[in-house]
Amino acid sequence: MTDIQSPINPTPRIHQTLHTEGEFRIDLPFDPVGSSIYYLGLNVQDNWATQSHYHEHFELCYLDEGNGQYKIDKTLYDFRSGQLLLTKPGESHYGLASKPDAFKLYYVGFKLDRFSALQLECYRIGMSRIADDPEGTVKSLFVALINETEKSSKLADSMAEALLQQLLITALRRLYAQEPLDPISVKPLRAAILETMNRLHEAIRYDQDIDALAAAIPISRSHLTREFKNTIGLPLGEYIRNLCLSKATTELRETDKSVSEIAADLGFASIHSFSIFFKRFTALTPTEYRKSQRIGH
Repeated sequence: MTDIQSPINPTPRIHQTLHTEGEFRIDLPFDPVGSSIYYLGLNVQDNWATQSHYHEHFELCYLDEGNGQYKIDKTLYDFRSGQLLLTKPGESHYGLASKPDAFKLYYVGFKLDRFSALQLECYRIGMSRIADDPEGTVKSLFVALINETEKSSKLADSMAEALLQQLLITALRRLYAQEPLDPISVKPLRAAILETMNRLHEAIRYDQDIDALAAAIPISRSHLTREFKNTIGLPLGEYIRNLCLSKATTELRETDKSVSEIAADLGFASIHSFSIFFKRFTALTPTEYRKSQRIGH
């Protein structure tokens, strides 16, 4: 098997804010010397996927709408609305929405150098990385934290630190209170499926050659497609399509790449074939979609 190293998603070094139709994110909202928060955001998209990556810090997510799957190292988790998820430094991970439907995700990246007890507890968490938040406390704390970063109130940095601590303590209590994880929702991945997913997320392309992918593992095509559907819950072709659609919408919304560049990056033979694909699943051409996302921005 080929060991594909996930790229690092670097820790922010400068303060900046991203505010688009699909995402709000603020990097280093406060002085990094005195703040534990590296970044904080809210992602709202009809299609959502991330490429494989890892951080040198902790990350906590809360899914407010939608359902999906999240892979952390060699384990696949089902992730649904009303749940939180924690990843640790150095863990390779990526996610994908189960359907091209509304997906609303809060997230925060943080360090715990100043809170050694919390840091130790976060490292102690084992396989139980997903927990329910039935009372909505985690979401409320995320909303309060975002509101605090958008204000210029006196002592906003101190309030944000207090909210982060409350958020993490609440999340840890939820994680430790979980019953033993349902084996249906937590799936240690077989080596062949793990490598397949790594390859798909490392190079998101519509023209993926499934025969070549199977041969590289190596495994027969029929065995690969059957095992992939049984493990992931989606046909391999549909999974590839969802990845491409998510990357296309993100690049149309958040970059200035031309439609032809995006089509080529995704492996489409022509801009025409890309436009047909895109309109089939969004009811808009790529150009129409880009315009609709930039109105008022």
